[in-house]
Amino acid sequence: MKKIKIKDVVMVALLSALYFVLYMICGSLSMVFGAFGHAISPGICALITGTVMYFVSRKVARFGQFMIMQAILMLLCAIMGAGYIPWIITSMIGALIADFIASRETKPSVLKVALASGFFHVGQACGVFIPCWFFLESYREEWISRGQTPEAMDEMIKYTSGAMGVIATVVVFALSVAGVYLGYLILKKHLDKKDAMAA
Repeated sequence: MKKIKIKDVVMVALLSALYFVLYMICGSLSMVFGAFGHAISPGICALITGTVMYFVSRKVARFGQFMIMQAILMLLCAIMGAGYIPWIITSMIGALIADFIASRETKPSVLKVALASGFFHVGQACGVFIPCWFFLESYREEWISRGQTPEAMDEMIKYTSGAMGVIATVVVFALSVAGVYLGYLILKKHLDKKDAMAA
């Protein structure tokens, strides 16, 4: 397991910026599907950003790469006023699991990267699901105090608690896995060519 270097951090930061732009676009697009779309928005994002996740696993390949990505995302969201402690905690735990799965070897299998993406993005989704499951009232009051309407919060809670929360979690994980395989198909020829030139 190679230690992460400054140049790796810079590379991850640049790729995280690209990820963040795509994340914001996907977040807006997910609103088309209403509250359920918002609930699974990390999965919709993962479907589009799977290419970035796969590229990081091949070009950086250092333990901590996914935690740095997630931390940058959390920081940018906090600056925009969307920071929420449970969300940050679950997201960073998801990123840590992702690093353990796919950041301890130079070229992890596509399956490992796909599973890592699954945990990475379910970690983001759990920032909503876990509050709905364990401290619903304080979660609802927190976001109403930030400007959400009670009606909007109740609609969101409908799709992120109980059985619907479990379904949304499965959907997020499945979309995250699919996104990496899509990224693999997009980048395969490019990365194979680079590897052949380096050999």
